[in-house]
Amino acid sequence: MISENLIKTLIALAIFVLTMAAIGYLFEEELEAGTNWIVDQIGFLGLCLILLVTDTLITPFPPDVLLLVIAKSSLSEHWFMYVSILGVVSCVAGMLGWGIGRWLGHFGFIKRILGELEENQREFIHRYGFWAIAIGSITPFPFSVTCWAAGMMALRGTTVLAAVLVFRIPRFFLYYWLIIAASRWF
Repeated sequence: MISENLIKTLIALAIFVLTMAAIGYLFEEELEAGTNWIVDQIGFLGLCLILLVTDTLITPFPPDVLLLVIAKSSLSEHWFMYVSILGVVSCVAGMLGWGIGRWLGHFGFIKRILGELEENQREFIHRYGFWAIAIGSITPFPFSVTCWAAGMMALRGTTVLAAVLVFRIPRFFLYYWLIIAASRWF
């Protein structure tokens, strides 16, 4: 199951790179104007709050959009600091999501919903707890779902925190680099 998830991750990364390249190529001027407008309106603190909400709660909003804002706005001058902070905010959000999952795991109806998950998925999370979180931390799929599931399945907080710190922050740097590289390649 790990190899399946890694293949899905690589496919998702390829789609991400191609999408970023196409957007950057087709809408470069609009992107720069739009991202600078966003930064002028809400600032970096606003970006952090957006990330905190979207990585804590289950939403379809990917954090990569915020990395695109950094890459194509005036924030790019100090990108290392901003990407680092977003990585830390995402880790905090993940732990908040884990806490929400722990809380929700005490309710019977949630346990019934979890009972409907395929047995091999539950076995995967229990058997590969750290690695399941690691994979969820680096894929472009909703990070909050991974953290909520870890909480509901009562994975230890230290295991989740270790996986999140080791893989989520570097993921932000990798995806930022992919955004920059994709715009240069095409």
